[in-house]
Amino acid sequence: MSVRMNATGQVGRRSLVTVLAAVVAGGLASPRPIVAAPFEDAGAARSVLTESSGGPGRVISDRVVGATADTGSAWDGSHPGPTVADGIVTGTEQHGYDPGFADSSGLLGSFPSSCEPCNVCWVGRVDALIAWRSAPPDRPLVETGFTGVPVLNANGMDSTAAAGPRFSLFRFNHDRCTGWETSYFQLANWRSERPLGPQDDLYALAPPGIFGNANTFNFNTGVANLGSRMKSLEVNRHWVLGENVNFLGGFRWVEWQENFSLSDEFVGTSTIQDFYATDAINSLYGGQIGIDALLFTLPWMRFDSVVKAGAYYNNATQTSLYQSDATGPLLSQSVTVGQSPVSAAFVGEVGITGVVPVTSWLDIRVGYSGWWISGIVQPTQQLSGQVLTQPAGGVEPTSGTITANGGVLVQAVTLGLEGRW
Repeated sequence: MSVRMNATGQVGRRSLVTVLAAVVAGGLASPRPIVAAPFEDAGAARSVLTESSGGPGRVISDRVVGATADTGSAWDGSHPGPTVADGIVTGTEQHGYDPGFADSSGLLGSFPSSCEPCNVCWVGRVDALIAWRSAPPDRPLVETGFTGVPVLNANGMDSTAAAGPRFSLFRFNHDRCTGWETSYFQLANWRSERPLGPQDDLYALAPPGIFGNANTFNFNTGVANLGSRMKSLEVNRHWVLGENVNFLGGFRWVEWQENFSLSDEFVGTSTIQDFYATDAINSLYGGQIGIDALLFTLPWMRFDSVVKAGAYYNNATQTSLYQSDATGPLLSQSVTVGQSPVSAAFVGEVGITGVVPVTSWLDIRVGYSGWWISGIVQPTQQLSGQVLTQPAGGVEPTSGTITANGGVLVQAVTLGLEGRW
C-alpha cells in the first residue's frame, strides 16, 4: 500500500511538472500583450502624441509603445513622428511651417493654421518673368495721303515680349501668425515697330495730326516705334484669416515708362525728314490690400493664388520733341510738362502659381501673373496736346499739356525657385 502511494505520489508530481511546462511553453509560443515601462513624466507621453483628433494629415499607429493612441488622430508625415526603438518611444511633433501640403496656408504657405510658433523664419524666392503688354488706347496715327484710308493706329502696335527678374523675401514672426514681405521686379524692352514702306499713294498724318502738324505734310516712307518698361517695389504685412487664406496690406511703388516715335521721309525735288517723339514716365505711390490663398492641392503639387488692388498717387512727366528740315536748317522744338499728382491711378494684380517640392526646403514654382494699370500718362495720348510746329515767318511759341487717361494690361508667365531657412 505504501509502495503504491509512493508510486502514485511520484506519478502525480511528474504530471504536475509536465502540465506546468506545457502551459509555459504554450504561453511563450502564443501572442501576448506588450507591456512597456511607464513614462517617468506623463507630459512627455502627451508631447509625443496628438491628443486632438482634428489635426490635418496626422496618423498615429495604435501599436505605439508606452501610450494609448487616439485612432481618430493623424500624424503629418512631413514631420518626425513617434518611432519605436528598443521598446522606447522617441520623436516629437514639430508645429509650425510645413514644407508639405497638409498645413499650407495660402501663397505664403508658411503660417500654421493653428497659429502656433513658426519654425521657419525666412523664405526667399527668385523668379524669371516673361511678359506681354496690351497695345495703347485708340489713336489714329497715319493714313494714306490721297484716299484717307487708315494705315496705322496706336491700338494696333502690339509689342514683343519683355523679360526680367523678380526677387521676394519673407520674414515670419515666431510669436504670432504674421509676417513681412518685400518684393521687387523689373520688366524691360517691350518693343513694337511698324515700318511704312514706299507706295504710290503717299502717307499723311491722320487727323487730328501730331503736335499741331496737320496731314498736309505727305511722305513716302516712315517707321513708328513704341517701347516701354515697368518696375515695382512693394512691402506688405500678412495676417492669417483662416486655414488657407491670408490677408495682406502694404505700400507699393510702380514705375511705368513708355516712349513713342514716328520718323518719316519725303523724296521729291528735295528730301524732307520729320521726327516726332514723346516719352512719358509715371511714378505711382500708394497703398494696397489683398489676399493670398491656397486653392487646392494634388499629391505632388499645390496651387497658390494672390489678388491685390490699390489706389495710387501719380507723379508723371511727359517730354515731346519735334524735328524737321522742311524749311532748310534742322528745326528742333520740345516741351516738358510734369504734374504731381496728375491723377489718381489704380494698380491691380492677380496671380496663380503651381508649387512642386524638390526637398524639404526647396520648391519649384511655375505660374501666371497679371497687372492692370489705369490712370497713367501714355505717349500716344499726348500727341494732340502739344504745339510744336514749323515756323511760319518766325519761331512760333511752343506749348504743352499732360493727359493721364491711359491704361495697360501686363501678363506674364513665371518660373522660379523658393528656398526656406
